[in-house]
Amino acid sequence: MTYSSHEFTVDELGFIQTALTNVLAAAARGELDLNRLAREEMASRGLDLHGQWVGFDQARQIHQVVVCK
Repeated sequence: MTYSSHEFTVDELGFIQTALTNVLAAAARGELDLNRLAREEMASRGLDLHGQWVGFDQARQIHQVVVCK
């Protein structure tokens, strides 16, 4: 399977196959920003755009994620 300019294995992309249909449909309609969701998840793991650990504060800055308190 190939997406964009990167090649991923079926195992790496398997999570998309288990997504609920209404979630996939919302993403396809542009109602769910999967890029934003990915940035929020990367920030919550403390990772930069390349998956390298940079710490939570720096990751939130990189991904422009605001923490709601």
